Amino acid sequence: MARWGPLAVQRRAAGYTQEQLAQQMDVDRTTVHRWEKGTATPQPWQMPKLAQLLKVSAAELRSLLPGSTVAVAESAPSPEGGGAGRSEVLKQQGQDEQMNKPVASPLAHVGGLVTDWLSVNFSGGASTAVLPVTEADIHVAEGMLDMFRQLDHTHGARQYRRQVSSYIDNEIEALLRRPVSDEQVARRRARLTAGFCELAGYQAIDTGSPDQAQAYYQRALTLTAVSNDQAYSAYLVAVNLGHLALHCGDPETALRWASSAQAAAGTAVSPAIRAAITAVVARANARMRREREATRLIVQAEMLVDSADRQDEPDWIRYFNHAYLADEAAHCLHDLGRAPAARSQLADALNGVGEDRVRRRAIDAALLAATWLRSGDLDRACAAGREAVAYAARTGSGRCIERVAGVLADVQVHSDYAPVRELREFARAVLPEADDVALTLLGGA
Repeated sequence: MARWGPLAVQRRAAGYTQEQLAQQMDVDRTTVHRWEKGTATPQPWQMPKLAQLLKVSAAELRSLLPGSTVAVAESAPSPEGGGAGRSEVLKQQGQDEQMNKPVASPLAHVGGLVTDWLSVNFSGGASTAVLPVTEADIHVAEGMLDMFRQLDHTHGARQYRRQVSSYIDNEIEALLRRPVSDEQVARRRARLTAGFCELAGYQAIDTGSPDQAQAYYQRALTLTAVSNDQAYSAYLVAVNLGHLALHCGDPETALRWASSAQAAAGTAVSPAIRAAITAVVARANARMRREREATRLIVQAEMLVDSADRQDEPDWIRYFNHAYLADEAAHCLHDLGRAPAARSQLADALNGVGEDRVRRRAIDAALLAATWLRSGDLDRACAAGREAVAYAARTGSGRCIERVAGVLADVQVHSDYAPVRELREFARAVLPEADDVALTLLGGA
């Protein structure tokens, strides 16, 4: 036993192999191995969960880490890259009692976040033996981000979430620890890391981990201060954090965040970004049954999309076209009880989104089924439900499973109707997880 370090000893005492602990932490086994060797340390937002799994306090965990420098999250930021400037946000996230609370208004923290990240050393004060990060390094990592995003759109988060997390913990953190060739590269590196954190946050929501999504989104927001990207900051606050609040059933918070981002962005950001932000403000109003305001905002967003020139938009917002706005409008109209109008928008959404956006198509097909059910047309509800099941079965998306399960539970009151029985049988055959969730929603019936 003497050959094992203290972290490995505690891990074994808690009953985990390296592989099992890696699965629980959503990282690669090699990451756990590096923690135990002391060649890497857990990220601050990973510490609460790791301490819980190992059955130790936060202070005890720090003492188990070989040569731990995790205390940097509670003191002054380090001069370069990886740990620089996360201190105040991640210290707050690193306390167990804070992890289940809603995110405090992120715009209120921006001033502190900017100050916190001013310690980034653009001049590259590290040893000259370490090669500086160049434009080519950033370009390679940006290609990986594009690939992971496409895989996520097509397959959902479950298959690739661990790979994304591992890439952040290993490749991106390695980039952050190296000096940079110039200030422009430093800004691109910060923007790249924010993009990876945004994707990881979105995947966390997709796999049922909203607290982890909150931590990733806040880190991404912190990084936008380094890249000096006000447009992306506003997008993160409104679209990512706003949708997270809606997902958690808190439209009031979503409205506050999205409205604050809308005001902060003003007219300085591009039309597509303003449209995406405005759509979230509309979604929050619709969830709160403010029909007139939600309708006005959707019309405003449509005008903004009409005025957008795709070539002039940042590459990360070019996805937001009329089809994506139609999806947002359909959700608004469904929440307002306007099923026929929602179906009209869903037709535009499904016709306009690419076949490779499988998760989006599954969610929209499930919503279409719900609108037909609300209108009392069981045949069309079951037909749309079957499409939703087929799309969802091609993804590893927890949100798709939840949406399909909701449809299956809602139609069960008509279980004596043949199309309903056929839909349930099809779901049991190709998407049993959704059928299991539906049974739970029905109280085991």
